[in-house]
Amino acid sequence: MSSTPVGNIRGKKIAVVGAGICGSLTAWLAQQAGCEVHVFEPDRDKKSCSFTAAGMLAPMAELESSDDNIYRLGLQSVSLWPSIIKALELPIFSRHDGTLVVSHRQDVGAFNQFVNVLKNKLGEQFSASCELLREQNLEPELKNLGTALYLKKEAQVDSHQVLAALHKRLQQGSHWHWQRAESISSQQVNGLEFSWVFDCRGLAAAQDIPGLHGVRGEVITVHAPQVNITRMVRVMHPRYKIYIVPREHNRYLIGATEIQSEDTGPMSVRSTLELLSAAFSVHSGFAEARILALDTNARPATLDHQPIINHQFGLTRINGLYRHGYLLAPAVVAKALGALAIDAASILKQGVYADCI
Repeated sequence: MSSTPVGNIRGKKIAVVGAGICGSLTAWLAQQAGCEVHVFEPDRDKKSCSFTAAGMLAPMAELESSDDNIYRLGLQSVSLWPSIIKALELPIFSRHDGTLVVSHRQDVGAFNQFVNVLKNKLGEQFSASCELLREQNLEPELKNLGTALYLKKEAQVDSHQVLAALHKRLQQGSHWHWQRAESISSQQVNGLEFSWVFDCRGLAAAQDIPGLHGVRGEVITVHAPQVNITRMVRVMHPRYKIYIVPREHNRYLIGATEIQSEDTGPMSVRSTLELLSAAFSVHSGFAEARILALDTNARPATLDHQPIINHQFGLTRINGLYRHGYLLAPAVVAKALGALAIDAASILKQGVYADCI
């Protein structure tokens, strides 16, 4: 990430290309700072990966396969989300009651390895952030699973509601262009002049960012009246990172976070059965659940799985948030805008941001 100040765009005319979570937060914070914001977004059908995401804010769970930079950015974002939601002043579902990591007897080896990795990476912070529960009572309907790891500081937001709120605020106070950006360069989009351009296109920017590639995600949304789980659940599985995310009115998102493929086609029968079987093995009430949606998408990832902030004069590219879009976006966007004299901390009435690097 670049951290060198490169200009001051407060109050100036800017363009943001792409209105996923990263682009939408960039545009909204710039709007709050008094900029004249123009958003370029061709997706009227809400098919971007930001709409497919489960909105998990899970820095501890992700630390197993990521590094300290992602962890610290994630913690920073978790602390920012309540202020973002409050400032948007629209109904957005969120919870801040942690994640349960569970396993079945045959997968206890994977569970123990997960616990040991977190102990090694967190060190003295492990006991403050995590709790090993030999007999967990946090989710009474999951008591039969036995030992669980409680990740205390994790949270979630409803991705659809967040984007809907951001888009509503942007369309009220900015210029919204339902069109593809055919040409993007310093201070220009589609031949129009701007003081600054933010390229937040995700995978659509692959030609301009070497090594950018897609990581497939799959999510099944169900309505399960017989299931009453309030916390996010991570299920140890030999093939996938499987999660169950509870939403309002007994809706649940069941998904796999990391499949190495840029394929965005429909879910396979095998994948659907594996995800639903994993959910059923956690709670038998999922047997009578109604399937509301089967969604797939590919998230933009760099070769080292680190987010990108690349500043050139008149052009900033923000990309590579991988499967951590909602987890990283507030901290990464704040970092990018900070180099251009927009203090997201002041806008959100937060304390001074820690450095991303």
